[in-house]
Amino acid sequence: MLKATLKKTLPADWQSRARRLSRLRWRTKVDVLQYSGVRLRALRWEHVTYVLWDPEVESHTYDVANVEELARFIADRTGADAHDVRAHLDEGVRDPEFTERWKRRLGRRFDVKSRMMLGNRLLWWGLVRTLKPALCVECGIYNGVGSLVLLRALELNAREGFPGELISVDSDPSMGWVVPESLTPRWSKIDGMTSEVLDSALAGRRVGLLVHDTPHTYENAHHEFSVALAHAGSPMVLLDSAGGRTGALQELCRQHGGSYSFFQDLPANHFRTNCGTGVGWFGG
Repeated sequence: MLKATLKKTLPADWQSRARRLSRLRWRTKVDVLQYSGVRLRALRWEHVTYVLWDPEVESHTYDVANVEELARFIADRTGADAHDVRAHLDEGVRDPEFTERWKRRLGRRFDVKSRMMLGNRLLWWGLVRTLKPALCVECGIYNGVGSLVLLRALELNAREGFPGELISVDSDPSMGWVVPESLTPRWSKIDGMTSEVLDSALAGRRVGLLVHDTPHTYENAHHEFSVALAHAGSPMVLLDSAGGRTGALQELCRQHGGSYSFFQDLPANHFRTNCGTGVGWFGG
């Protein structure tokens, strides 16, 4: 309760400074272990090194173990060839923007890992590279790893003759700092609450893909997905990074003729299994 109160009262710049010291937030990382079901008697070296040195206390990154399953998931629901989807996913894992360029730009920073891993955002990458949407929307930015993944996928699409852009919304203007300047020309970053600015930001536009990654309440999810439906392209994919736990996306799929599915990615090198991704499919 005290932590939540302090988070609300601290100015945004002080919150940003605090995040830079995340490697030293040992108590919080112990809580993450406990929340993940790790018991003291079952501690392994990976848990100890996480507590002592890992910079991530939320929005964890990792390599995905079940990439072949992810390729089939995307192919089955988009009608794309599974081999082509798998090639896109492999491309994302080894893309130079996430490997040598990341290490060159950020590898010495105290508050991020020296190697970027896409984690649950590998699904985002695969969908953007497969569907080639003209407009992606991201609700919630945090450090900007998701923005970076989406923008790089859009850049590769544009090289293949399928231009697209990204609109990202976050209430904290300091978010998104990991995105390099070279990827910003196709990025519109909007400061504000999605409840106040999202609808006007999408006026006259058609959404191909939207990611809900703001605080995972029913009200937030329902509003963001409803606004996307009011500006829906064809096809359109809605992603719930909380795994559909609010039920908002499932409800809207039933009401608007969409199809709901769920994907659980499995980490190859991390103890923290996230809650999966709920996916709503519309049109197309």
